Amino acid sequence: MRGPRQFTAAEWLRLLPVQQALKQARNDALLARYLRQRPDDLDKFIAGHTALQDKAVAIVIAFEQPWALDWQLRAARAMLADTTVLVLDNSRDEASRSRIQEVCRANGSPYLGLPPYRTRHVNRSHGMAMSWAYHNVVRPLRPSVFGFLDHDLVPIRPADPAERLGTQPVFGLLNAGNLDHWSLWAGYCFFRFDATQQLPLNFLYDFSRELDTGGRNWGPLYSRLDRQALRFAPRRFLPLRLPDGEEREVELVDGRWLHIGGISYNNNLEPKFAFFERLRRLLESGADPAALLVGE
Repeated sequence: MRGPRQFTAAEWLRLLPVQQALKQARNDALLARYLRQRPDDLDKFIAGHTALQDKAVAIVIAFEQPWALDWQLRAARAMLADTTVLVLDNSRDEASRSRIQEVCRANGSPYLGLPPYRTRHVNRSHGMAMSWAYHNVVRPLRPSVFGFLDHDLVPIRPADPAERLGTQPVFGLLNAGNLDHWSLWAGYCFFRFDATQQLPLNFLYDFSRELDTGGRNWGPLYSRLDRQALRFAPRRFLPLRLPDGEEREVELVDGRWLHIGGISYNNNLEPKFAFFERLRRLLESGADPAALLVGE
């Protein structure tokens, strides 16, 4: 959270710093307890993927959307260069986890169910899952490059996360907060392991700095970096027009990734499903994204 002098007098009168400190202490205690939980198959999962040391991995925190995940994994097989996608399942019920596991099995993607964590707080659930993944999967595997992808972020062009990272310690979509604080968007962020392995990364949010999931990494990581010296992924919102003329604005991340958006904890897939299913079929049949994106 912000330092004491970074709060205004009005915020101090409302005791906002005290409230934020208590919430952060609570979240840290909850996270510490969660990080100690170990699924029965964790050791087997780590032992089965030791070959990923010094390789590039992308972690997807799945959440109850098998259709989107299936599209993502199918596209990743064709578009994602030299990167292994690991699926860590944060779904709330066993039926959803079974469906996600079947999608992974069909796509040949490694699957691991995360320890259940019951909360209605979207950001806390996501941040807990990412933190657990880093400390219990990334650190033991020791990849050269690791990162996180939203489960509804679909590569529509060839993508190489390690190439996009280059020599930088971090790369992704910039999330700007207040007072020059910043982090990377939790749905598209990559890191060099040798730049983070000694750091106590914490992917929870820091709302006092106006930083969403991953914002707690301001302290151990982002505050040490020169933001002006780094490249970040661009993001554009463009009309996408299907051959029959139906059009919808879509989000394009880093020029390569289509973000469906809004289908995770607040499930808004149904009203947009037909459009994106038709788009999926077009792209899988070989359609050129440039011919569909208007004004790119």
